[in-house]
Amino acid sequence: MGPLVRAALVLTLLDPACLLTQEPRGRPTVTPAPSLHVTFDPWRMNLTWACGDNTTSVQCEMRTRKRGPVTVRPPRRRCHCAFPAAALHQGATFSVTANLGPRPVTAELHFANPGGQGTAAHNVSCLIYQADFMNCTWARGPAAPENVQYFLHIRDLQSGSARECPHYLRDARTTHVGCHLQGATEFRSEIYILINGTSPSASIQFFDDRLILKTIEIYDPPGNITVHCNASQCLVQWDTPRIRVFLSNLEMEYQLDIHRQNSMQPSDHQLVEVSGGRGNQYTFPKPLPRAKHIVRMRAADSRVLEWGPWSQPVEFGSEEWLSTAAFVSMVMLGTLACALVFLYLFYRFVGVPIPRVKDKVNNDYLTDDEIIWEKFAPAAGKGDTEEIFSVEEVEESTAKV
Repeated sequence: MGPLVRAALVLTLLDPACLLTQEPRGRPTVTPAPSLHVTFDPWRMNLTWACGDNTTSVQCEMRTRKRGPVTVRPPRRRCHCAFPAAALHQGATFSVTANLGPRPVTAELHFANPGGQGTAAHNVSCLIYQADFMNCTWARGPAAPENVQYFLHIRDLQSGSARECPHYLRDARTTHVGCHLQGATEFRSEIYILINGTSPSASIQFFDDRLILKTIEIYDPPGNITVHCNASQCLVQWDTPRIRVFLSNLEMEYQLDIHRQNSMQPSDHQLVEVSGGRGNQYTFPKPLPRAKHIVRMRAADSRVLEWGPWSQPVEFGSEEWLSTAAFVSMVMLGTLACALVFLYLFYRFVGVPIPRVKDKVNNDYLTDDEIIWEKFAPAAGKGDTEEIFSVEEVEESTAKV
């Protein structure tokens, strides 16, 4: 290469424009990452994205306010992740990390509750009772318009079956504010509820929640409660109440309230908790006195202890003891009174005066045994004169001869 050519090449390399546009050696060129086009179905809790044959090692993540991060790894060559049911009405963030070729790519999706703030149903509460019935109630959102209408949807998280509320409860403005449903025995252990709303004049937010059924079920009282007593103790027996799903005796808990009939004193109420593992029976000392008592019971899941209603009171004991005691007391009092009257009459008319201790404190004690003659008046005709005769002893003198 000639000197002129080398000089021209050096000038070219030192040109400022050329220095600004050249890429530094040893650093790869960064190209824009391809978009995964992430979408989310809140009802099915399904996150999907666009992927090709070169997509490998995919990981999905969900973050909500109620629970921490939940990570899911889908099967190979799958372009969606199914998350467990979760409450989303407060918003959630989803992310997908996939290897597209030699490098990872992450895409995020922020899910927000659509609609006006304060329009969703609130104060939502659900309760299962009598094993097969479920009631849910709620209140209209404080910012909801007058023409709002709410709808409840229920999905069983084990079977996946879903249904809408068959019987709504309405307020004075015909707005749905509750739901009555029969067939709760068909649910397994958890359900997902969704209350969405519609209005011609505004967009309504939704409310959703995940419910564990054992925490919202109220058990009926035990059935066939009986009490048998002998001379020293009483035995209470009962039948397990009807519940939605089968539970072993160890999972049942019972509470007994034993107290005297018609007693309003809290100290007379004896509350006893008994495990179902004791064979649905309870023995306690026979109450004394043997007056009439009552016992009532209620049941709960031992893991939750959400007590159900009380049973009807069952009476035991007898009121005969009280009647007999009262009769005996009256006889004893009558006998004592008669004895006192008899002693008084005997002392008054027949008996000899009982010597008494003299009261020397009073001034009259010296005159107790004196006869005061002035108190006796003289007899008629004998009070004027009295003849007094004197008798003298005469001694006979001895004559001398």
